Amino acid sequence: MRMVNVTEVRTSIREILSEVVKTKKPAVILQRSKPVAYLVDAESFENMQKKEESETDVLTKGRKESLDRILQLRAKVAKRTGVQHDSTPLVRELREGLGRYEE
Repeated sequence: MRMVNVTEVRTSIREILSEVVKTKKPAVILQRSKPVAYLVDAESFENMQKKEESETDVLTKGRKESLDRILQLRAKVAKRTGVQHDSTPLVRELREGLGRYEE
């Protein structure tokens, strides 16, 4: 990976771009000896974007599947007992401590 400072980018951007495109390796742009940006070729960037989008899709799909399973289990419990229980009042009661220390 090539490291270039901002001044070098200003003076030789064409050479830096050609090297990045040719080698498919990013260039690190330094400002005061600290990395501030990476210069990557378009194809590599697009592949990174697609990968990020597919990872997001996988997470969303997993969450949807989990929610569907929870809803199915809730329906089974309601069918067996004949009563559909809502956990909201129970959670609220536990959170607020109602009925905990009543004597």
